[in-house]
Amino acid sequence: MEFLNLYAFLAFLAIPVFFLVKSKNLPFSKEVAKKIVLKGKISKKIKFYLLIAGYVLFVLALARPIINNGYITIKAPVQNLVISLDISLEMDKKDLYPNRLEFAKTKIKTLLKLLNAQNTALILFDKNSYLISPPTKDYSSLAYLLDHTDVKDLKRTPTSDIENMIASAKNLVKNPKIVIFTSNPYIPKSNNIFVYFCSKQPLEGENIFNASYSNENLKQLAKLLNASKSKEIKIKDKTELFYYPLAMGILILFFVIFFPIRRIK
Repeated sequence: MEFLNLYAFLAFLAIPVFFLVKSKNLPFSKEVAKKIVLKGKISKKIKFYLLIAGYVLFVLALARPIINNGYITIKAPVQNLVISLDISLEMDKKDLYPNRLEFAKTKIKTLLKLLNAQNTALILFDKNSYLISPPTKDYSSLAYLLDHTDVKDLKRTPTSDIENMIASAKNLVKNPKIVIFTSNPYIPKSNNIFVYFCSKQPLEGENIFNASYSNENLKQLAKLLNASKSKEIKIKDKTELFYYPLAMGILILFFVIFFPIRRIK
């Protein structure tokens, strides 16, 4: 067994102080021990010692005892992913239902469900770029932020600047894969850039996926993104034990507080 927080044991230094203060008034002897429980009541002296026992258990819980089960190996993607959503006024056009912007949001949330635990950042952009979330594997939080970020509060520009957004993405993480949801036909050529083109007019090119109410092209995109190189990471497999002393300490505290006191003559 190991303890993750050894500094918690410093709290034991307080116990001698308790005894120095109480020792003259609370002697512990065999005679006292025989009177621990009498007619459903316990002595004030015994309650003091029970409080000490509960304190010890709480300190043990704070020290976080664990059982070390060795290491487990997992594979994690090497490359970070940046999803960028065009919020320029061009995205308000209604050739896609209900408009291009809301259509793109729906597709992003679908894509998040298809990804394979990659660190993913979220950026909104027009002429400027707005970081909504740094890289995370918590896709539910990304979907929540996407739904609850009100672009009406931003001074949106008529068109978008993809080059500026790409520079911002590369400043955020090193050598990212970038997925752009946009209606801007200017697309830089790069193996690490993927475009979901939000317009009824199709756009041709490598790594370009045209808007469709079907999710088949999103599945193809997710397959490409999930094909990133991965590395093996070793994680310590441990079993937490702190809840045992914590539960016992709470039980003792409950007992001390609610059990009636009987004075020992």
